[in-house]
Amino acid sequence: MKLKNSLLASAVIAAGFTLSTWAEPAPARDVHVGAVKPIFEFNKIEVKNFQDESLGRIMDLGIDLINGRVVEVLVESAGSLGVGGRIVAVPPLALFPDSLNEVYRLNVSTDTFKSAAAIDLSQWVDAGRSDRIAAAYRLFGQDPYFLEEGATASTTAKRPKVSLGYVERSSKILNLPVGNLQNQPFGKVWSLTLDVPKGRILNVVVLAPGNFKTKSIIPATALSFNATRDALLLDDTKIEYGDEPRYVFTEAAFGNPASYEREAYTGPHTVVALEQGRSYRDVDMTVRINREIRAAKINGRHVEVGTINDRITLRGWVNTDEEKRRIGEIAIADSRLELVDNQITVGQPVAGN
Repeated sequence: MKLKNSLLASAVIAAGFTLSTWAEPAPARDVHVGAVKPIFEFNKIEVKNFQDESLGRIMDLGIDLINGRVVEVLVESAGSLGVGGRIVAVPPLALFPDSLNEVYRLNVSTDTFKSAAAIDLSQWVDAGRSDRIAAAYRLFGQDPYFLEEGATASTTAKRPKVSLGYVERSSKILNLPVGNLQNQPFGKVWSLTLDVPKGRILNVVVLAPGNFKTKSIIPATALSFNATRDALLLDDTKIEYGDEPRYVFTEAAFGNPASYEREAYTGPHTVVALEQGRSYRDVDMTVRINREIRAAKINGRHVEVGTINDRITLRGWVNTDEEKRRIGEIAIADSRLELVDNQITVGQPVAGN
């Protein structure tokens, strides 16, 4: 395996994908987007409108780790538009996955796309302003989920808007060192698992230091940037970190491509993801519940939260009945409909069961 400088991705367009710095060379033919989930160059993903006119190709993503969001999809405009090479920021929920044709669709004309303000990547910090991003959202028919410059959160809204965290390019997050607040190193960012059509960051995968191939899954919202934004910090101890689930990695061999899959837990924690709605309301609810569990100092590292149409599912395990009860109360308090399916079990699953 060779470390590549280009941004790479693996998985189905409709279901999201994993960004990684490690991959086998992309095949010369067009990449098939299907159940095989091959690893391919990220910049091969084309964006077209519903008139089948090419608008450009995805070249990077704007990531808000604090809120677990894919904030914007950075599309390099096609030369056929007469403005080739311009970088345009597109809200992720404005993109429609077209797996049959292996492209994303954007429901705009070429004139509307060309009217979007270009982003100067050399001035990225300035490009991360919430007012600039909000303007891009409105151009493509999306309501910003975050507070704009100078705005304050509503005290009456059912789902108040949140402050926008620092927005960083996904290509800059890859390979960042990761440690805890006590300066213990855990490794570096190996990949990001993303669901672009839903605008969500699922997990950050961290490669252990040295020559080990141990890779651990960390929820994006558990991480933050250090003061100089050249490393990520995890509010956890090294012992707790060692108990995080792993990715099992298989190198390319005998004509088969490299692959990896999430390690399964026995019991209620399974490799099957909880159903999660793509609306900002559902995503906000899931993020808020996870954040409030952490703020309440509850050990919820083995609990998963999924929300769809305001219906919340809790899955996993905790050590005590009290922890299960408190997590359930947090979910009910955040659910307007109070529809919470609490599948949490008490007691760590026993290996082999």
